[in-house]
Parts: sequence; C-alpha cells; structure tokens
Amino acid sequence: MRISYIFLITALALSTTISAANDPTIPKSFLGEWNADISQCGKGTDESFLLLEPHRVSFWESTGPVIAAFLRGNELALILELSGEGEVWLSATKFELSLDGSTLTSETIPGEEFVRYRCPTSASAP
Repeated sequence: MRISYIFLITALALSTTISAANDPTIPKSFLGEWNADISQCGKGTDESFLLLEPHRVSFWESTGPVIAAFLRGNELALILELSGEGEVWLSATKFELSLDGSTLTSETIPGEEFVRYRCPTSASAP
C-alpha cells in the first residue's frame, strides 16, 4: 500500500507545476482553517482541525513545514515534516479543493478520504 501511494505522489509530481525546492508554497486558494464541523472553527480543539499556511501545515496534534508542494488543477500534493508528541516524521498528503472552494478533501492513506469545510473566518474565504 505504501509503495502505491508513493507512486501516486510521484505521478502527480511529474505532471504538475512544482514549487521551488527551497521555497515550497501552498497556493492561496487552499490557505486557511478547515474543519469537518464548521461550529468548531476558531477553536483549534477538534480532531479534524487543519490550518494551511503558505509554508506550514497544522493538524490537531501535529504541525510542520512544507518540504515539497505539487499542484495539478484543484489537486495539491504535499510532503510535510510533521512533529507532535515528541516525534518527527515525513508525511505525504493529497488535498482536493472543490470547485467553489468551500470543501477540502484530504487523502493521507490511499482510498481513505476525509472532507473538511472552509471556516468562514478564513483569510482566503471566497
């Protein structure tokens, strides 16, 4: 399973615009706070919490810099160096932004998708 996901990230990378290796940046349309339940926006306490900043990603219990960013249409693949609870690890995640920019579907494990909604106070809200 891990090999197929690495293949997915590699395939996406080969067919996309690649952020500069020394300055990987998340596109503006993806930036902001995202949660599975909009009532949790601004609290940072829900397990679905996700904050996308230009060069950093924060989840509920982990955070870290963007190592590489690959964009193809409304799909974004990120390689992150996350840390949390005394551990540091690399993570590959694929995000897909809905056409209206209101939902963000993430896939960290192949075939397992998770939908979050853009928080209304998000700086990049449409």
